Amino acid sequence: MDVQGRFHDILEAASLLSSSTLPGKVIEMVLNDLSERLGKRARCAFLEGDDLKLRFWAGDHVCPIEGIQIHKDSIVWDAVKKGAAVNLTDPHQTNGYTHSLSAPIKIKAIIPLSYVDPMTQQKKQLGVLIVDSGEAGVPISEEDFQYLQVIGQLISAIIERAKLVEQLMASCSRQESILMETTHNFRNRIVVIAGFSRQIAQMAQGTKLAEKAALLQEEVKELESNLAVFERYMSLKT
Repeated sequence: MDVQGRFHDILEAASLLSSSTLPGKVIEMVLNDLSERLGKRARCAFLEGDDLKLRFWAGDHVCPIEGIQIHKDSIVWDAVKKGAAVNLTDPHQTNGYTHSLSAPIKIKAIIPLSYVDPMTQQKKQLGVLIVDSGEAGVPISEEDFQYLQVIGQLISAIIERAKLVEQLMASCSRQESILMETTHNFRNRIVVIAGFSRQIAQMAQGTKLAEKAALLQEEVKELESNLAVFERYMSLKT
């Protein structure tokens, strides 16, 4: 794959990252394009609890892929735990490891996917990108391996963006719920105060407190008016 093609893919993936909120669709597009351009098979597995499961793939896989759980004793899991990309060019590099696919491939590139949480600054493991030549067993070139690591970073960014949007929406929902409850409680208190202020105004007629009682009523009316404006502004009419 030429340098121009690599840059085109990277720019295209970056463009998708900035324009889409559907990470699954973007990952499918990236893998399909990657598979077509490199002439390789590509697949992504993601962490689901304590398991690592294959969810996206492109290219000709001779065995079922969907939902396959990556074996905990596989070299793929080992790479994910270490957080280090590895390019397997010698079949002996997988000696001692267990394969996850029924048709095991020993020559492949393994790119762990992760991102740094902007709030905690902690590294979050997401999953892994795996690319191989299938039964042909052609090693991934060093140039393509470097390119795949960049694509892995972009896929990680796509997932990170989706997670941050999800967190933001959840936070907004919680804040909206708190605001609605607070507004409701505030209005209830104002209604009670307004009732008392009217009673006080009636009882104070003809006394020295009449003027102060009238002022209290005006203040309560101002509170009610301000709350109504606030409710309209926040679209939180109760």
